[in-house]
Formats: sequence, C-alpha cells, structure tokens
Amino acid sequence: MLFLIMLLALTAIFAAVLWIGSVILQGWLYNDLAPHLPWRALGCGAVLAIFHTGWCAIYKKDPGRFDTLTQFKTETLDGQYDEFLSVRRVGNEEKKPARFVRKGENIFQSPETGKNWSRSDADGMVVALLIQEKGKDQPTRFNPNLQPDGTFPPPEETRWEEERGKRYMDQAGLGKIYRVRSMAYMANLTANFLHLLLWVAVLWPGMRFTLGHAIGFGLLLWGVTMLVVQPALFGLVVK
Repeated sequence: MLFLIMLLALTAIFAAVLWIGSVILQGWLYNDLAPHLPWRALGCGAVLAIFHTGWCAIYKKDPGRFDTLTQFKTETLDGQYDEFLSVRRVGNEEKKPARFVRKGENIFQSPETGKNWSRSDADGMVVALLIQEKGKDQPTRFNPNLQPDGTFPPPEETRWEEERGKRYMDQAGLGKIYRVRSMAYMANLTANFLHLLLWVAVLWPGMRFTLGHAIGFGLLLWGVTMLVVQPALFGLVVK
C-alpha cells in the first residue's frame, strides 16, 4: 500500500513540476509550447514515479546498497554475533582463548571472571578474535591491523580483519562483521547515471526541450532530486 500511494503521489508531483516548469520555460525560450503538454507531463511524471518507487522498493530490502552518490555505502553487514573467543599473547606465546559474551552495545564480559574485555591489559595483548559463524565448523579468526611497531592504532582506526579474507570488524562495533562489496562503486555510479539519463530523456523527447536545454535542466533536476527528494523517500520506506 505504501508503494502504491508513493507511486500515485510522485506521479502527481512530477507531472505538476514538468507541466508548470515547461509552460514557463518554453514560453520564455521558444516561440511555441510543445503540443499536448499536460498529457506529456502526466506520462513523463508516471515514468519518473515508477523509477523512483522501484528504487525505493530495492532500498527497503537492503538500505544503502543503491543510494545517492553522496550516501551509498561500499560494505554490507555480513553477520552479527554476541560472543567471541579472545586470544591474548604474553611474550611470544598465545594463551588459551577466553570466551566473552555481549553485555552492552560494545561491551563484552567474561562469564568466568566477570571482567570486561579490553584489547590489552596486564594479562597481555589481544592478537586475535575468534568468532564461531553459523554453518562453519571452525571459528573465523580476525587479526588486528597493528602498526609497524606492533602496537594498536587509535581505537577509532582499529580494525579486526579476517585472516585470509576481506571482511572486518570495527573496534567500535565488535561482533558486527562487514563485507566489502567490490562492485559497489560501479553499481551506484550506474544507477545514478541512469537517473540522470532519465531526466534528460523526459525533458528532451518527452517534454520537447532542445537537447542542450534538456541536459542543463536535467542536471539541475537530477541534483535536486538526488540531494532532497531521494533521501526523504528512503527515510520514509525504512521507518
């Protein structure tokens, strides 16, 4: 129902913008208005509405995967876990992994000792986190991105990176495993470029502007839609 209402509302809004804008601009730029302007505006408005409603439906299933150029993300959450095994090193020897379970947003505590987890203390320095992922026989090892001198970087720059893999956990989000999507840039550039082309197509053969004017006005309307309209629509569908 939400997407049907969105489709109808966007059709009416886009059609009104195209009709009123074309009457004003074509009356100023050209000698005559394009024929059947109201019907052209309605048809082009429906095409734009279908495109944006479809984009919102995709966005709802995986927020951020296909987003505007200023907001799209290059990684996705691959799993979230509430416990891990912490491997500490004392000298050159790795000690037996200790189990920690989540007690807060980013607080993990040992059920045996009651101590909160920290990456280094008097008991040694943590050199790996082991997470037992669903469907795997052996736990996945995540190593810290240590500095050349073997010390931790600042907490906000610390990552726990999958051994022999490309996934990672941030220090501020332990237990949340993220996977980098190698095609994210290309996919989002393509989606946003198609959005721009649609505006140009709507204005050029659709509303009968010249190609030069269609490109200029299309860039303007594309920018406004991307920076103002789409974020509002995406926020609406993920509430």
